[in-house]
Amino acid sequence: MKFAFLSKREQRHGGGRRSQPRVFSALTIGALLATSLTGVLANSAANADTAPAVPVSDSLTDPSASDSVNLALLPGAVASAKSQRMTAPAATYAPANATDVFVHNGWTSNYASVGNGYDPTQDWFQVKLAQPAPVHEVFTLWTSPAKPTEYDLQVATDADCQTWSTVAHVVNPSDKDSQVIDRTDPISCVRMQALATSSTVGYTINEFELWSGPKPATVTGQIIPVPVRQTPGTGQPWQLTARSRIVVSDSGLAATGEVLAGYLRPATGYELPVVTGSATAADIALGLAPVPGLPQGNEVAAAEGYSLTVSSAGVKIVAPKAHGLFNGFQTLRQLLPAASYSPSVGVGPWTAQPITVVDYPRYEHRGLQLDPARNFLTVAEIKSMIDQLAALKGDRLHLHLSDSQSWRLEIKGYPALDGTGCNGANCLAGFYTQEDFKGLVAYAADRFIEIVPELEGPAHATAAVTALGGRAIMGCQGQTQTDRFCTNPNDPASARALAFWKDAIAQLAAISPASIIHIGGDEAIGMPHEDYKWWIGQMEKIVNDNGKRMMGWNPALEGYAPGSTSINHYWSDYTGGGPALIKPEWFNQGRDVITTPEWNAYLDFAYDGSPGRTPATELLKSYSWDPEWVYEKYRSVWAQPAYGGPKAEDIIGIEAPIWGEQMRGLATNEYMVFPRLAGILEKAWSPKVLTQDYDAYRERLSAAGPRWAFANVNYGTISQVTWDTAAMGTFTRLGADKTLSNVTLARMTAGSVPPGQFTAVIDWGDGSAAEPAGIAARDYVASQRQGRSLMSVSGSHTYPTDEVYHGTVTYSRQDQTWVVPFTATGVPACTKTITGSRSGPLTVTSGVTCLDDATVTGPVTVRTGAGLYASGSEVRGPLTTSGAVDVLLCGTTVSGPATLTGGARVWVGDHKGDCAAATIKGPLTVTGTTRQVTIDGSTVNGPLVLQNNTAATIVSGNHIGGPLSCSGNSPAPTNAGQPNTTSGPKPGQCAGL
Repeated sequence: MKFAFLSKREQRHGGGRRSQPRVFSALTIGALLATSLTGVLANSAANADTAPAVPVSDSLTDPSASDSVNLALLPGAVASAKSQRMTAPAATYAPANATDVFVHNGWTSNYASVGNGYDPTQDWFQVKLAQPAPVHEVFTLWTSPAKPTEYDLQVATDADCQTWSTVAHVVNPSDKDSQVIDRTDPISCVRMQALATSSTVGYTINEFELWSGPKPATVTGQIIPVPVRQTPGTGQPWQLTARSRIVVSDSGLAATGEVLAGYLRPATGYELPVVTGSATAADIALGLAPVPGLPQGNEVAAAEGYSLTVSSAGVKIVAPKAHGLFNGFQTLRQLLPAASYSPSVGVGPWTAQPITVVDYPRYEHRGLQLDPARNFLTVAEIKSMIDQLAALKGDRLHLHLSDSQSWRLEIKGYPALDGTGCNGANCLAGFYTQEDFKGLVAYAADRFIEIVPELEGPAHATAAVTALGGRAIMGCQGQTQTDRFCTNPNDPASARALAFWKDAIAQLAAISPASIIHIGGDEAIGMPHEDYKWWIGQMEKIVNDNGKRMMGWNPALEGYAPGSTSINHYWSDYTGGGPALIKPEWFNQGRDVITTPEWNAYLDFAYDGSPGRTPATELLKSYSWDPEWVYEKYRSVWAQPAYGGPKAEDIIGIEAPIWGEQMRGLATNEYMVFPRLAGILEKAWSPKVLTQDYDAYRERLSAAGPRWAFANVNYGTISQVTWDTAAMGTFTRLGADKTLSNVTLARMTAGSVPPGQFTAVIDWGDGSAAEPAGIAARDYVASQRQGRSLMSVSGSHTYPTDEVYHGTVTYSRQDQTWVVPFTATGVPACTKTITGSRSGPLTVTSGVTCLDDATVTGPVTVRTGAGLYASGSEVRGPLTTSGAVDVLLCGTTVSGPATLTGGARVWVGDHKGDCAAATIKGPLTVTGTTRQVTIDGSTVNGPLVLQNNTAATIVSGNHIGGPLSCSGNSPAPTNAGQPNTTSGPKPGQCAGL
């Protein structure tokens, strides 16, 4: 950064992942002025501790883009086997399951116990290629113990695959079994011919892949959800600086640019103005344009896809639509150091390694459901969750606004629906006014998230039924349940209930721009089925009459009108212990489906020993599924083979709900949601082929953890992930007495290590002795739903002068060290920054105006109480101050004269390497200042006059082209051991300079 105080002493520290020692530093950019002009110095060098991105194999999704192709995936390839397990539903064990990319299903042989008539040599599995082709590598994923102890890998070259030759004899294969056969001749079929097994359950192949070249490396990197395609670049990293801007191709993108800049301003302290025009190397350019590589005719890709290019020449994000630009920016954030997610300013730099990404979502609906009906979440808490959802490219927030416990949304005319319901001791009550709700909708929309509101009926309705007059008014004649509206079309209570719902839905529709209104509809157990269907049909009509599309939990679709557009929200085959609920015909109507499988995606189920519903949904379980192959918890079957759906072509998205019975505020919700939501949203965003490797997913999660930590998200720091470490030093200002009083100097993620194993030492950067410091941190306690926090180090210290100090906090554990730089300064922050050319005059009447790479033609005047910092700039005219707070000129030329009268502090030039040399082409006069005057390493054409200054005055190492006059200064000026070169007389107090 040109803006001065580019330190001669700055250091670059780093090294590879898990290197020793780890040093979090890099470019301490010109502390004083850089800080002053931007409000901060920037960032943590945590990026040095993050692994580089890894390229995705394009062949997985675009066979033409790579030399290595999985031939078993090409259209026309056919899998078959000698035998197949036929336990119903037989489709669960079909050979095609072993070539469908989803690693958690597969082919299983029709076995019997060895020695009881089962001959393991009679089983084989094979794939016939669509067209004969060379085969380089065969990869098999086995299920232990259902795998052979010995098998032959065979190929056939004849068209009918009748003649086989063995190309590999394999003994005791690993579960991930790769065999390089390197056949360059055209192969028609590849077979696994079983020979022996020690298992009593035959064989199970989860994946059988035939690669035309080497099998591509596992995709890890630090981006989650994993992109469709990412290719590392070369050269130096890109750096976000105080001069960086968000450059938009169209002024219509300015509002989106402001939201995006708002994500990076808090941690960097940079202004990041949103502008149109030409981008520089420091800028982030956002442009609307077609993107090569997005699939043609794919509406979701066109709406949300993007390309991102990061290089030392700048950042460029291109997308057909603004939503795609937003998604690309979220990817860029993940490439920056984790500390960029911090809400407080830190020390830099903020760098990203060169990379090219082309990306688009798999599904249009990628959602999280929150349940403030059971335990209230404030508007601020929901906004926090919206930001975290957006960071993972989620685009739907489903709000469950009513249940038996409470009704949380204002419905005008029904004051008893006031949100005071509770579900037990210490329940959190609360209420959203319609204005609150509209504010949430607008906040989410700015982040391209649509809020899908749900008002529950006909069951789960105790709060509403009670508030509206109780069971006697809203319940059917003879009804005993308190949790449901009457659904008997012949009972007057139904008419009263529907009258209320018409009012409620109309008011909701008026304040909700989303196309969908969710009406619940689940667990109406014991309700006459025909009455239930009638009710759902009435609700569908009400919703449609208000211009909305209805969505309901299964079995609500039982009551949908034929041919309606209402959505099936699929969650489970649950009837409270009764007969199976789901009917295959549910999936034969071509209805859109949102999959929310309870077995994998419900986030209120326990994990890693935390409280929550059971059975626990551990990290593997929350990731080891695919919407096209859903497990039915209550029936112990796979839904697609058992029920015929949900069909792949009908699925429009995935949603993960967290029910609120056991939640208490934001922290408990965060703990249960993160990290598991990241994997579920990856299933919704990323290509299926890239979301099957659990180990690769855990690697991506390891980089996500520090981002959550710096965002103060209470995520579960589970042992299944080796969490990365990252750090950030702070930027802090000295008090009037040059003292820091118990201020935070550095923060660091502990990663997978308990914070109690670390120690810390502070070096204050002023030559004083280093001193040990305590570490404030919260450790991971699953039983309390408490995630591991940042390790903060604070301290108090008095500095000798109002300079800029670069200190360090060194964290240590065993033989590892992490050195984290911080900056302390007494210089006020900028209130206004000017860059580029500006015609004068310029008058500063209040605050601190900063000139950063600016040219001002005309006089500059600074009034009493105001300040001016200029770096890398030019003032083509006189500079006059009167009673200014601070005047700092670094790397700046003033045509002159410069007359600085009656102020607090003057700093001109390269004092201790923190400020680039300045040039004053005319006379320089400094009189009546009350704080330090520093003129160092600069050029003054002269004369230079110093008069009646009442604090330390340092004039050192300058070239002065005229007389040097000093009088009435107390104390007398010094040259700090660096004599000046002068071409004129040096009378009085200046004689020794």
